[in-house]
Amino acid sequence: MKKYASFGYMNAQMVRLHKAILADKLSAIGITYGQIGFIMQALRNPGRNQDELSHVLSVDKAATARALAKLVKLGFLVREENPENRREKLVYPTEKAEGIKEDLHQALQAANELMMSDLDESEKEVLMKMLKRMIDTGRESLGMSSVWDIL
Repeated sequence: MKKYASFGYMNAQMVRLHKAILADKLSAIGITYGQIGFIMQALRNPGRNQDELSHVLSVDKAATARALAKLVKLGFLVREENPENRREKLVYPTEKAEGIKEDLHQALQAANELMMSDLDESEKEVLMKMLKRMIDTGRESLGMSSVWDIL
């Protein structure tokens, strides 16, 4: 199989390009590409625990703990003890995270629009449906539940 026909190669290229397109804007905001999901989830769903964030973002628990610790140190998130389970930490956005919400949303939207600018609306719709199915298949093969109902 030619390299350009490999899904893995093409997907890796897409991620690298998306990351490069966002690099300057994220640097100006003060975050990295890998931190986007954690901040967005905290903004959309304040009070989720770390395990839920790992599940939704498909990131292992150790990486989630490290990312959250960094974002707490940077002042974007806070972790609070769950009063119902003292071993569990609930994650909340800070005012600093709220302050970058619009800039972050605009940067992501601009990058997404640029990446799909050569597609017409029907192609975009088909692409998104296919990606959703592929994500569901991958998660199912790993024994993971769907995330679409909790995003």
